[in-house]
Amino acid sequence: MIKITKEITKRLSMEHYYDEESFINDCKSYIKAVQSGRILYKIMTVSKSGMSRTISISSFEGTMTQGYYKNYINLLEAMGYKINDNGDAKITGCGMNMLFATNYNIIHSLYEMKFISQAKRDILAQKVN
Repeated sequence: MIKITKEITKRLSMEHYYDEESFINDCKSYIKAVQSGRILYKIMTVSKSGMSRTISISSFEGTMTQGYYKNYINLLEAMGYKINDNGDAKITGCGMNMLFATNYNIIHSLYEMKFISQAKRDILAQKVN
């Protein structure tokens, strides 16, 4: 049974176009994309101090001849990441692989909301392309 946190429910209630059903679908899509290695993490900018970055997370959906890139910006915003005017998520920190840390945090949040098992969490939290 999926248990969306109160913080996420509150953020979703403030949105007019992104609801709980869309959030759940994006969570499931994100998990499948990480499992199959279709997830793409891209650093868009790095601050002058090196203490923050803006990133974009997407996955390729479809076939080799017909497909599209699915953006996870709404998922990130619902999970509490700050989004800039370009539609990129801001992450802070330095001294480690911040894309790994972001995926790790997302996967652990999805585990806490009962989207995945502990065994799957342990595997997916380590996967970054």
